Amino acid sequence: METTAAKTFFCYDGAADFGQQCIDVCEATGLQRVPTPRGATLAIAPKLTRKLAEGEWSEPDLGTLIFHPSILPYHRGPDAIRWTVALNERVRGVTWFWCDGGLDTGPICEQEAVLVRPGESPGRAYHTRFVPAGVRALSRAVAAIAAGAVRRIPQDETLATYETFMPTIASNFSSS
Repeated sequence: METTAAKTFFCYDGAADFGQQCIDVCEATGLQRVPTPRGATLAIAPKLTRKLAEGEWSEPDLGTLIFHPSILPYHRGPDAIRWTVALNERVRGVTWFWCDGGLDTGPICEQEAVLVRPGESPGRAYHTRFVPAGVRALSRAVAAIAAGAVRRIPQDETLATYETFMPTIASNFSSS
């Protein structure tokens, strides 16, 4: 475990509600937001929809934390919640992991379990279950990082799965 205390942070994609909640968590921990990842202690990416280039994710001193709506290394990929609902998996979770060169493969910083209700839509599950769990998990992670305890737990590749986009994205992602 690293022992570098965080002082500043950069947030990718922070305009949406979840992003703002994550910014609030970092600021409540005493971190100062900066306008670029260069020179920041860490970066966070609450709703990343693209793969970051190494020059981006490696710029902050500690690296970049990315939110993923599954318990990694299970359900790597862009549609984790839709797959969870389609496969009728009620016990899921969220992960904040350190970005590396792969897709959802970096070391784990923090995780939290999430229970999905039978018949719950992916959109509703995301907003009412996964986002609050993500905010709580980030709060724990950032508090530890700010105190100088940086967790980097390698993912167990023998348990890894990857699913691509669901074939019927538009019809499966209602917010009801």
